[in-house]
Amino acid sequence: MAAIKAGFKSFDEAAGGLEMQKIYSLIGNKESGKEEFLYKLVSSALSSKTPVVYVTTSRSYSDLINEFNSRHLPVSQYLGADFMIFDDFSKISSPNAQDTNYAKILNGPLDLTGLSVALSAADGNYLKEGRSVFNVIDSVSNLLVYSNPSTIFRFLQFICGRSKMSGATTLFSLDSEMHPPEVTETIKSMSDGVISLKLDNGARYFTFTGSTKEILKWTELN
Repeated sequence: MAAIKAGFKSFDEAAGGLEMQKIYSLIGNKESGKEEFLYKLVSSALSSKTPVVYVTTSRSYSDLINEFNSRHLPVSQYLGADFMIFDDFSKISSPNAQDTNYAKILNGPLDLTGLSVALSAADGNYLKEGRSVFNVIDSVSNLLVYSNPSTIFRFLQFICGRSKMSGATTLFSLDSEMHPPEVTETIKSMSDGVISLKLDNGARYFTFTGSTKEILKWTELN
């Protein structure tokens, strides 16, 4: 089955990338390199002609694009046709924020139904074209700030079920330092594969569990 390469040699050689049509969790703290891993993964998916639907809950769509550009991962050429952004953040500080041809402004992190409907519609459009989509929710941690864990768990279970039915690949990003262990473990249990990242003595390391090619020993990410 096709895989999405992460863009890191050590990860791709050991794991072969992320097998498509699976559910993944990406877990680490702010120093772990989680954002860089995610952005390179998305860039890699786009360059391999896999459409991406990206839900941002912690920054505006324009700030997200700037983050890609600052890492020399230009995505402008993919916006609209292959790269759709659901901005679930801007309404909090900018109630009058407007949609663009590549970014849809959602009602905010409390409106999980609105987010679910938007994802279903976007995935459906790609599926009609015979294309398997890569969904990213970045991050689940910010959704948990606004709703209790049981509400978020039900939402994620629904997303997982819908992804399985549609053949989408879905990734949940989670900041491990923001939640008690039981919350992190519950989200891990919903996933087919779990990528864990950490920073140790200036180097970043990963493990990858739940996959056919598991990496159980902390391995340097490079």
